[in-house]
Amino acid sequence: MNRGSSDCPQGPSLSVILCVHRANPWLQHAIDSVLEQSDGDFEFLIAANACSDEFWEQLQAVGRGDPRIRLIRTSIGQLAFNLNVLADMAHGQYLVRMDADDVCAPTRIATLRAHLANDPLDILGSAVCLIDGHGHQVGLMQFPESREQIVAALKRRTVFCHPAVAIRRQFLLEMRGYLGGFHSEDTDLWLRASRHGARMANLPDVLLSYRLHDSQSISSGAGYAEVSAHWLREFLSKPGWYTLQGLMIALGKAVCKRFLPRGAAYRQGPEKQERES
Repeated sequence: MNRGSSDCPQGPSLSVILCVHRANPWLQHAIDSVLEQSDGDFEFLIAANACSDEFWEQLQAVGRGDPRIRLIRTSIGQLAFNLNVLADMAHGQYLVRMDADDVCAPTRIATLRAHLANDPLDILGSAVCLIDGHGHQVGLMQFPESREQIVAALKRRTVFCHPAVAIRRQFLLEMRGYLGGFHSEDTDLWLRASRHGARMANLPDVLLSYRLHDSQSISSGAGYAEVSAHWLREFLSKPGWYTLQGLMIALGKAVCKRFLPRGAAYRQGPEKQERES
């Protein structure tokens, strides 16, 4: 386990942030995948949101095992709230997102740091491997790589895998953090970031294994409704063909989700329900 050393590559300081509500079968693996990075020079902030006393004691035992871990307990279960708490407490120049059931590639931190050292973006994502509850690969998700491609695709598809991104902390604070929704705080942030000219990109490298399993809620109807509301805000803020297209597509997805079977409505790729991750 690399706990940080003087031979780590030069680059921006990083804070890994993870929110968790309850124990799950994959939590220890998720935490280990962060702690066992080839580049161990980072801090690891974990927010236990609205958790039980028993689970908090379990997390404290984990936290005592590595000085890079900082544990925070909150009484509010909303993901956006807890991400903002971690962003406020973090020391790193970049916030590296992580979910409590996913797995970091061993070189994720090193790859992000090297790229951001040469190109200090506001948001940097990556491709992700899709895995099932047993850790078996079931697919691959790639995303538009340049800012121009991201903005063009934003109105019709997922442009970042939220737990796979690194976000410049000062940029997030200037954007007033996560603002929108219980189910779509990420889409809200991408829309606001795009409107404000954020420097954004995705790497083609697979830096995260994104887990799909039966106990999660995926692409909820409430989430689609929230995204429609975000696009309505964008249209009212900046009326035009682009924002009108985004609004109409979002409304169409919400209607399909409401009236079509789950599989028929679910075509854009996984969007985990992260409120209680």
